Amino acid sequence: MNHPKIRILLVDDHAMIRLGLAGVLSAEPGMEICGQARNGREAIEQHAALQPDITLMDGMLPDMHGVDAINEILQHSPAAKVILISINETAEDVRRAMKAGVMGYVPKSCDLPDYLAQRLAEQSAMLTLSQREVEVLRLVAQGKANKEIASILTLSNETVKTHLAHILRKLGAADRAHAVTIAMEEGFLRN
Repeated sequence: MNHPKIRILLVDDHAMIRLGLAGVLSAEPGMEICGQARNGREAIEQHAALQPDITLMDGMLPDMHGVDAINEILQHSPAAKVILISINETAEDVRRAMKAGVMGYVPKSCDLPDYLAQRLAEQSAMLTLSQREVEVLRLVAQGKANKEIASILTLSNETVKTHLAHILRKLGAADRAHAVTIAMEEGFLRN
């Protein structure tokens, strides 16, 4: 079965860093670079136009701080997934980034390719839920039983059970409630 690739928007004012990240990430199976931006304004515009699965955002951009760009992106796309990549590594920088709603914070001083590939892989399960699995999960979150879900979605009870098994596996959840908790924490069930 062919899974859709994770579409990534790269945001950094240094062309060589964008080029390096693009090379490393494009070599990873299941990942593709859908766009690149040099500054915060371009990042906001590109995100709106491309709706990437994940945005890798530099913390220090020529026209604004990366966190300010992230805030604006999240205002327009609350479910956007952003990882901040920055040279600043103070506790305050990390706190500010997390408060803005980033999924993760990667210091530029770390072994970036391995760390970044691992971070993206952790999020890939959320991106591989099918539309039907999301519909099932939304109904589970509303407290619906399998039989009710089957009736609402005009599916068989067995098909609902199969969808639930796939959801639990993809999210690494122990049970239905755990799957809903994971999805809500990740902002996956937001409208």
